[in-house]
Amino acid sequence: MEIKILGCYGNSVKNFRTTAYLINESLLLDAGTVTEPLDHKQLKKIKHILISHTHLDHIKDLVFLVDELVMMGEFNIDLISVKQILEIISGNLFNNRLWPDFTVIPSEKNAIIKLREIELEKYTEINGITVKPVLMTHTVYTVGYVIKEGNKGFMFTSDTGPTKRFWEVAQEEEGIEFIIADVSFPNRLESLAKLSGHMTLSMLLDHLDRYGLGKMPIYINHIKPIFLDEIFSELSLSKRTNIKPLEQGSQITL
Repeated sequence: MEIKILGCYGNSVKNFRTTAYLINESLLLDAGTVTEPLDHKQLKKIKHILISHTHLDHIKDLVFLVDELVMMGEFNIDLISVKQILEIISGNLFNNRLWPDFTVIPSEKNAIIKLREIELEKYTEINGITVKPVLMTHTVYTVGYVIKEGNKGFMFTSDTGPTKRFWEVAQEEEGIEFIIADVSFPNRLESLAKLSGHMTLSMLLDHLDRYGLGKMPIYINHIKPIFLDEIFSELSLSKRTNIKPLEQGSQITL
């Protein structure tokens, strides 16, 4: 499995891009940043888009990706998530008010965007990759994911505050080689993190230790760029060498 980090930050400022991970060239995990880092050849290979939740920093490039593919004569993108998330997208984004409704263009039967509903905590196969959504704790309906190819893979918290079930699943799942976890704010802003459905490094460490995952390789993502230096300093002081910040433009191979 190859995972390209197209964007991994909690805001779009200067050169920092928002969340999107390209898996095996054809499966996109969230769509915060797509058309900027990828050329036409790469865009054409995307056939499936897996969405964790509907905040703009995770879906904003859906509209530009679909528009560009249509202009290139490419059709039939699977938009995949749980029912609650797909309903928000179809009702509030592809609704002919904010953007053309590509879920019924050119016709409902032959729509450019095919909505594919998956169920919580059940595995679904997507072009050789299996995914399992887990309900998270955020300000809108949000799922994290277990993502595997064969017998190994990774987990993704998406945006979340404390969520007991995700870490229980992380304990149970076999073959998990790393977890991509939300650390949006520095420790001093824990109250704001909880209020907005995010985590600090200290909150993440508490969960890892509580669930026996203290040695699990962790990549932290969704850092607000304004807090990068502060969070990096906290990470250095923690002396947790298994925890690293995710790097935009990098690639992880399993």
